[in-house]
Parts: sequence; structure tokens; C-alpha cells
Amino acid sequence: MRCCRDVRASPGRTSNGGGSATSGSPNTEGNPVATLTDPNRDPTVPVNLVASGAVQCGGAGNYCIAPNLTCCTVPGGMGMGATSSCAVNAAACPAGATSMVGCSSQVSCAAGQVCCRTGGGGGMMGGGGAVTSSCAASCAMGSVQVCLEDEECGAGNQCNNNGTCGPIPCTATSCSGGQICCRPAGGGGPVAACAAPDGGGLCPNNLRQICADASACPAGYTCAPLGGGGGGGGNNGLVCTPPPCTTTSCTDGQICCVGGQVGGNATCSVADDDGSCPGNSRFLCVTDADCAAAVGTLCLTAPNGGGNGQLSCRVPPPPPGDAGVADAGG
Repeated sequence: MRCCRDVRASPGRTSNGGGSATSGSPNTEGNPVATLTDPNRDPTVPVNLVASGAVQCGGAGNYCIAPNLTCCTVPGGMGMGATSSCAVNAAACPAGATSMVGCSSQVSCAAGQVCCRTGGGGGMMGGGGAVTSSCAASCAMGSVQVCLEDEECGAGNQCNNNGTCGPIPCTATSCSGGQICCRPAGGGGPVAACAAPDGGGLCPNNLRQICADASACPAGYTCAPLGGGGGGGGNNGLVCTPPPCTTTSCTDGQICCVGGQVGGNATCSVADDDGSCPGNSRFLCVTDADCAAAVGTLCLTAPNGGGNGQLSCRVPPPPPGDAGVADAGG
């Protein structure tokens, strides 16, 4: 095996040897340090082995390098920590290995290949749990491409902060072919993406159109921050906002909802299959009678003065002394 450690330049020493790297422990004689041969290199700058295709393995700055590029991790038992070691490929990992990481980016792979990972939650080691990564011509469904630079990810994609490739978010003016830029549900998870408008010229599935000004929005709409706040900054915080609806103004089977995905502006929305407001939003109301369709709710303002005093159908707070949890929605 061959493993090395990311350290400052140390002239006269070479990386040659093998062994294992136990997570959280410094390298031993079996894991010699990395050295550089460039005499003009700034010795105060640490070596970036991952940029050269090495795979982080265990703790304390341990890495696997070719030809033993695959980091094998065997979970510990009886309170013992996991043990990591380097192997030539996943098949050569020790028995019991649950994570076999064979690449850290496209740099680890042969020409025409990319680094694909299943499991984990981010780049490099994947953020915990069982992880497998290997080089392939393209990543299969259910896997993600691990990256260091945008150029690895192909046209229309970027290398995200978590070290994996993903689509570049659209902006108010980046979509073409009659499509519009739609904000993802809840503002998290997937990025804003171009989509064909529905019959009303709006984003499908109750999503909100990102805008720079009202000229991009349907007639009568304004371009305003979602929920009246900053909402992420820049144009991505501005969405096409219809005039506020009332409890009786919506037509075509829609309902007047506020909060959640809809934001602070009461909006006519297509109801979910059970007749409720979509995306954790709530029925707008004037009296408790308007909340009949939301069983167990009353027409209340947000607790603790939130929501600018807007009335909506909420689960009432428990009586004083009750151990229940009150509705804390905005």
C-alpha cells in the first residue's frame, strides 16, 4: 500500500511505503510524509494532495495515492474507532469494509472518466456513513459526481460548495425558449430551474417565478421579496407576487393561502389532494368559520407577534400548564 500525509515541504524525504491510517491518529513510520521536489515552492503553503487526485483517508491529514488510491474504512466495534487503510481497488479492501472511496474528483480518474459517489452527504469522504466512489464514463442514476472545479461538471452545471456537481441556478433573465425561472419549493434542496409556464403563465406546481422587476411577471403582479424579507439576496430573493387574495376572491377551485411555501402574501393556490393549502401554508381567514376545512384550527394571528398580525387557520396554543406544543408557524 502507499499512503501519505498532507504536510509542508521537507527536502530530502520521499513517499515510499505502506500501511494503514487509523482515523484520528497521526501517521506512523508506515505512512511516510509527502514531499515536493520543486525548490522554488513556498514552503509555508501546505501541499494540496487532493488537487493532484489523492483521496482523503481517515483523520490527521492522511491520504491514499496511486497506485493504492482506494481508501477502505472498516467500522470499529465495542466502542473502538473506525480503521482506514489504502488499497489498489475496492476488491482489495479488507473484509468488513463499508466505505470504499476510490477517487476524489475527475483528477483521480483516467481521461474521459469522472468520479462518481453513492452514499454519504458531500464531497471527499461523503460526510459519514457507507460511501463508495469510483471512476466511470458517467455517473449512474442515484449517484453524484464528485468535483473540485466547475469545468468537471459539464455545460449548465457547477461544482457546488459540498463538492458535488449540480445544475447552475437560473436567474430572472437566463431562461430561453419561453421558459421562466422558478424557485424550488421551500427554497431549499434543488436550485431554481427553468420551466415551461402553466396555462396562466405561472410556474407549475405552485412554485414562484424569480424576477428582477415586474416586467417579467404576469399582468397585475409585482416583483417583491418572498414573504416580505430578503429571501436569499439578489434576484433569487425576488418573486412575482400577485395582489393579496381574500377568503372569497379565488376562482377556478383555488383557495386563498398564506405562509409556508406561499410566503407572507396571501395567494390563490391550487389545493393539495386533501383540500389543504400547499407547502405548509395555511388558509387565510377572517373568522373561525373560515377554518372549517382545516380541522382542529382556529382563526388566529401568529404567536409572539409574528406574521405582521395576519390571520390564518392555526392550531391553537395549549391551555396554560398543558405540556402540548403550540403552533409556532410564521
